[in-house]
Amino acid sequence: MKPADFTEIAYTVEAGVASVTLDRPERRNAWSGTMALEYRWALHHAHVDPDVRVVVLSGAGQHFCIGADADALDSIAAAGGAYTKPVQDPPPWPDGTPDGLRHNHAFPLAISTPVIAALHGACAGAGVVVATYADLRFAAEGARIATSFARLGLPAEYGTGWMLPRIMGVANAAEFLYHGGTVTAEEGQRLGFVQRVLPDAELLSGTLEYACRLARESSGESLRVMKRQLFIDAAGSLEDAYRRSVEDMNAALAHPDLKEGLAAFRERRPPDFLR
Repeated sequence: MKPADFTEIAYTVEAGVASVTLDRPERRNAWSGTMALEYRWALHHAHVDPDVRVVVLSGAGQHFCIGADADALDSIAAAGGAYTKPVQDPPPWPDGTPDGLRHNHAFPLAISTPVIAALHGACAGAGVVVATYADLRFAAEGARIATSFARLGLPAEYGTGWMLPRIMGVANAAEFLYHGGTVTAEEGQRLGFVQRVLPDAELLSGTLEYACRLARESSGESLRVMKRQLFIDAAGSLEDAYRRSVEDMNAALAHPDLKEGLAAFRERRPPDFLR
């Protein structure tokens, strides 16, 4: 599936950054099966494109994502929980993805490219799930974040009960999940879900600026390896992670990025790995 075929996701690449936009503003970017499939394909293209170093995920219009499409949920409920899967197949899993990570919403963790979610307006329900599986979350002042699950009679969906304690700590994750009500961007930052809060008018430009700086000044190979270390190796044993980190170091010593890093250090300038 090519980006030109997308109907609910917009995808562009510039300066080493892939901008992935949830593009149903008339529905406040309500999450749908089509959007989920296209999101995975967008991440796949970012993963395989050597020109992409970082992904920025945002929502078109006034909101990031209000949650699952209510009309679709009504249809599923009326059908006793049955639903129709998209005809289009999802993209292949990246090579080396462990079986334990091969779940739909975990796809962002399996790719080699860091994903930064820019949250504005409402981020609720399924939108929180999507944001949870990003590497980092920046939010606009005034953004409203709500898990919503407990208020709908639902569990912590799609592995978020495992992910959120790793991001926020157990007690903060419990506070975030049990109540299910709205928290502000600032409260989300206090709890550890949000890493940065920016003025609403500067959220996307500020997030893109940060992503462009990462793409230019951080080695693409380092980002790729570190992402695997954080989300795959860290889920295993320290022994295996340590052994693999030694192998990574030996490989890095022979990688061309080291030359640019050392040259920049000697010349007292920021490195430029996009040269």
